[in-house]
Amino acid sequence: MTSPYKKEHYEVGIICALAIEAAAMGAMLDETHPKLPIDKADTNDYTFGRIGDFNLIIACLPAGSMGNGPAAMVANNMRRSFSIKFGLMVGIGGGVWSKKADIRLGDVVVSQPTGTHGGVVQWDYGKMGKGGVFERTGSLNRPPPVLLHALQSLRTFSEGDYLEIPMALDLMAKNKPKMVKLYTHRGAENDQLFNASYDHIGDDSCEGCDKELLVRREPRADLQPEIHYGNIASGNEVMKHGFTRDQTAKKEDVICFEMEAAGLMNDFPCLVIRGVCDYADSHKNKMWQRYGAATAAAFARVFLGFVKKQDMIKISEIPKPQRLLPFGRNNHFVGRQSQLDNLIKIFVLEDKQDNCQRVALDGLGGVGKTHIALEFAFRLQEYSPQCSVFWVHANDATSFENSYREIGKMLHIQGIDHEQANVKELVQQWLSKESTGKWVLIIDNADDAQLFETTGDSSLSSYLPDSNLGGILFTTRNHEVATDHAEADVISIGMMDDSESRELLQTSLQKKNLLDDTRSTSKLLELLANLPLAIKQAGAFLNKKNTTISKYVNMLENSNDTQIKLLAKDFEDKWRYKGMFNPVATTWLISFKQVEQQNDLAARYMAFISFINEQNIPLSILPPASEFDQLEAIGTLTVFGFLTEQTSKGVYNMHRLVHIAMKNWLRIGNRLQDESTRAVEQVAAAFPWPEYDNRDTWTVYLPHTEHIIDAEEVSDVKESFRWDILDKLGRCFWLDKNHRKSIERYEGALKLKEKVLGKGYPSTLRTATNLGSSLADQGRYTEAETIIRETLALSEKVLGKKHPDTIISMGNLALLLNRQGRYTEAETIVREVLTLHEKVLGKEHPDTLTTVHWIAFLLKRRRQNNDAAILYQRPLSGFEKAIGKDHPNTLACLKGYKSLLEDMRLRGEGNEV
Repeated sequence: MTSPYKKEHYEVGIICALAIEAAAMGAMLDETHPKLPIDKADTNDYTFGRIGDFNLIIACLPAGSMGNGPAAMVANNMRRSFSIKFGLMVGIGGGVWSKKADIRLGDVVVSQPTGTHGGVVQWDYGKMGKGGVFERTGSLNRPPPVLLHALQSLRTFSEGDYLEIPMALDLMAKNKPKMVKLYTHRGAENDQLFNASYDHIGDDSCEGCDKELLVRREPRADLQPEIHYGNIASGNEVMKHGFTRDQTAKKEDVICFEMEAAGLMNDFPCLVIRGVCDYADSHKNKMWQRYGAATAAAFARVFLGFVKKQDMIKISEIPKPQRLLPFGRNNHFVGRQSQLDNLIKIFVLEDKQDNCQRVALDGLGGVGKTHIALEFAFRLQEYSPQCSVFWVHANDATSFENSYREIGKMLHIQGIDHEQANVKELVQQWLSKESTGKWVLIIDNADDAQLFETTGDSSLSSYLPDSNLGGILFTTRNHEVATDHAEADVISIGMMDDSESRELLQTSLQKKNLLDDTRSTSKLLELLANLPLAIKQAGAFLNKKNTTISKYVNMLENSNDTQIKLLAKDFEDKWRYKGMFNPVATTWLISFKQVEQQNDLAARYMAFISFINEQNIPLSILPPASEFDQLEAIGTLTVFGFLTEQTSKGVYNMHRLVHIAMKNWLRIGNRLQDESTRAVEQVAAAFPWPEYDNRDTWTVYLPHTEHIIDAEEVSDVKESFRWDILDKLGRCFWLDKNHRKSIERYEGALKLKEKVLGKGYPSTLRTATNLGSSLADQGRYTEAETIIRETLALSEKVLGKKHPDTIISMGNLALLLNRQGRYTEAETIVREVLTLHEKVLGKEHPDTLTTVHWIAFLLKRRRQNNDAAILYQRPLSGFEKAIGKDHPNTLACLKGYKSLLEDMRLRGEGNEV
């Protein structure tokens, strides 16, 4: 049958949670209408009909669904298809009896604003406060004025006359005779209220419960339902505990509990009508549900008779949301759940509509801020269907104005197309009006701090709208911009975690089986440091070139040039602005230039850091500057997300790919050689000569020093800076007993020195001596002896026998001979060294004492224990005075002495000591 009505004829929407509620409401219709076609995105099923002067539709939540979220979705769908002006939420709820409100089963509770609440309060939404006390947060809208006026008229009428609730119930029986048996009063004897502290015992009925614990109430004169007006508590869980019910009811001033209304009040102007089917305690059963649904539906029918048809003309249609987004939804979006939940919480769940909410997503370019904002825009549609969403591309002033113009056209703002129109001002003023309704404005790529200064008439910030019904979400690489505009509501976006990164790679790949190579996949994500943009770029390359992950990893590890070539490959992306390039290697170049313009020292630091390790960067290794200037420079780099501070203050990290891109930035500007020279000079100056006492310093510098000396770009840096660093590294590894790396670094230094200075130069001889010592420590005795003897001969010739370097070479030779068991040869040389040390350095010098220790050790090896024990006394007492009792040399000497005494005890020696 064709309906004589159109969709625009239906202006009242009734929402029910349960089928029994919708059935009761349908039975109250004066006439039922044929169904009409609805919006293709609308999944609701509707009953069409009329009550009195009003054509209305009835929709029910999907089977098995309950709660605020599903209710909001039903309302959202209803508004897709119909020009609804107001709604009713009709169904059952749990009543709160008190001496003040003598609520009985079958009575009706209506959501009239009372006290500080608007008629509905979401009792279970909030936060845990001090001392573990739950604090409810947020507030919900009042019913629209037209419904409150009608409610006042109804209450005025009911003071002197009976409401036609019985007639409405009779109509139900007439329209649906089958419903009479189950939808009528269940008998006063079955209306049982137990003490709040008494929990239910037994099955679904209360036959096993102690009747002595029933609350004694005066019987009513008749069985007609009474109507109660006040606040209704709405939550995501069923209230079924008497003590908690009473506590919450007292605290929030509520007289009924239910589960759907909180999902409607801010987005769907309505009145909530609940038939009482239980007392919101553990003594629940379904006996009264159908009668409660019937009395609620009967009241809804009666109530509509008090709504004046002429008042409907004054009501604007619930504003239909507008959406201006630059891209469609990314159905492959993964992760970022906590950030999205936080956005929904701020903009929807905790929005008190008492100011214009401002939130900022800040983070490094390429972490996915735009994608998060886009996904939020689509999820906002689900959570807050009445909310419009507008998108502004804020990369520059022109893009900002063009976006505002598009918003103005969508909203049909008068004058927006005029040649002399102040587009930004027109849109700002329009969105600032409450009549525009709820909206969220997404300002994407608000990276330029100068464009978004918070002072000055020319700043784009002066054109941001302000409405209690609005909110603004910024995405920015600049933390200062984020803080200036969002204050404390800044959500920092970091890298994805490993599982999110793997999922993103999977969604990006055509051949999912490539991920079966788990080792290469893990290595790839490690090399890309979980940066979303880099992962998508890698996926695009793998798809296009039809290659494997392991081959891509090999190319990434090949060389800096290969890395840059791979990371500079542009790729097709449906979610990027026209004319913009998005490869990793270039995504930060604009930000690099902005840093250069804002702070010269920050730019110098950026260049320097590109040559050292990107992790655990101490401030002390950076080029020197005043404390203030350094603070400003580091602040600039952290603002752009290029540096992140560790928990330990003064130590910073940089993303691996930013590190690579920075060096590419220098290469593009033909500055690579100059900056590499400055960086090597700085590291050579900052890195101290390694000793035991400054170990805490040089161990921090070690990875940075290694990184820079191994960089391809430093091969042309002046040799003296390079061999200085190599010598220091060789000693570091020697002190750490890492002989392989010590040899490697000393060989590098020796090669440079022999080339530039010659073999006989004192500095060359020192490095050769140290190399020989490290070779000996590794057990390469033949090579070590050759180098040490050659060096000793040259040293005696060039420097003389008494020179400290010559003496060190002699000592190294003695130590080598000792290791080979050639104790007699070793002792002869060591005694000669001791004589020279005592003459040149003095008897108490640590090097002299070390030589004495050697002799004592050699005597011990030759079983001359008494002589060794006597000789040990000198270095033991001397070391403690000269270098301290905790120095490794002191401890080694003490260990040797104790070992000697134990050996003597076992042999029965020691009487002469």
